[in-house]
Amino acid sequence: MENSSSQNHHHHHHRHRKDHATRFKERSLNAIVLRRRMEKWLKILLCVVALAMVVTVVYLYFLA
Repeated sequence: MENSSSQNHHHHHHRHRKDHATRFKERSLNAIVLRRRMEKWLKILLCVVALAMVVTVVYLYFLA
């Protein structure tokens, strides 16, 4: 005798539309990743600008 609970168990994977909470979570995570990436590049840019300013000041102090 077959087990009736396992007779009609077909696993269909339907693609459901993302609900509001899922879309909000994805946007939030993407925003965090983008913000961290921008902070990294801005720190690098600030270091380059600061280094250029130091080089300029030393150049002007010794050669001007």
